[in-house]
Amino acid sequence: MDPGDLVRITLGEAHRVFVENVRGISLDEALEAAGGFRSVLGIAKHTAAWNAVYHSCAFEPAPSHWDTTDSPRGLRDQIDPSAEYLGEILAWFERTDAAWLASLAEVEDFSEPRPIHWGGSVSLADIVAMVAAHWAYHAGEINSISRFSEERPGSTPRK
Repeated sequence: MDPGDLVRITLGEAHRVFVENVRGISLDEALEAAGGFRSVLGIAKHTAAWNAVYHSCAFEPAPSHWDTTDSPRGLRDQIDPSAEYLGEILAWFERTDAAWLASLAEVEDFSEPRPIHWGGSVSLADIVAMVAAHWAYHAGEINSISRFSEERPGSTPRK
């Protein structure tokens, strides 16, 4: 299998897993944190932000840090607890996914070192693996919060 195909398939599967865990989410569900630090909305925002950072590391000559990403409404350390903002965050995730796919289509050498936000460099293939793992990890976190919330008395199972 071509390395580019493997990279795109891996990222595509991670995208599918993440999107399946936020598809059709209500605002109440998005604001649930199940006793944890971040709500589902906060997790989605975090995932989209680092998605943008890793894309910057992989493809921009001068990579951006998370605090210079194009975060909706410019909010960095907070969220707006509204359905509109939830939609903006999920759309941001989709825009960064589309940017990944467009950029990956142009790549010939996936072993080429790229800078990473904590310093040093790793191959583009390694960055994609980190991104895919990050999306899948947070999809699982969202799934766990959703399931925990459903088990509490008075909750309604998510469809």
